[in-house]
Amino acid sequence: MAQDTTVIRRCATTVATAAGLDLVEVEVKGAGPQTIVRVVVDRKGGVDVGTCQQLSRDLSGQLDASDPISGRYSLEVTSPGTDRPLRTQRDFDRVEGRLVQLRRQEADRVAELRGTVREARDDAVVLVVDGATVAVPYVEVDSARQALPW
Repeated sequence: MAQDTTVIRRCATTVATAAGLDLVEVEVKGAGPQTIVRVVVDRKGGVDVGTCQQLSRDLSGQLDASDPISGRYSLEVTSPGTDRPLRTQRDFDRVEGRLVQLRRQEADRVAELRGTVREARDDAVVLVVDGATVAVPYVEVDSARQALPW
């Protein structure tokens, strides 16, 4: 199965990059006709359903040609949900302008912040929290996820 995932990842990376998307995750679950190939893509500003549908068509052709899975399988192309953890500069860059909930590890405590991502710098994510700009170094981010506006 590892080799299958490697071939799928290579095909998905090629097709996603050509479409201006970042490949976030590739996962293969199940066996036989219940096999599901899930490909998660994103980009700054988000991904709409039409983009996922087009990528699915393009990727399906690539996978048919390379045949990394014997037998039938279902292909799912999706964008990350709001509950997907944000860890890297690229993760924060993709959600620029969106509301996030972040736990920050400070010297003697954990602080919770809720704010809008203003910028993803090389060393820190910059948030706007209650009108103030706060830079949080990535090494201090304990956990972070997109937050719903309510």
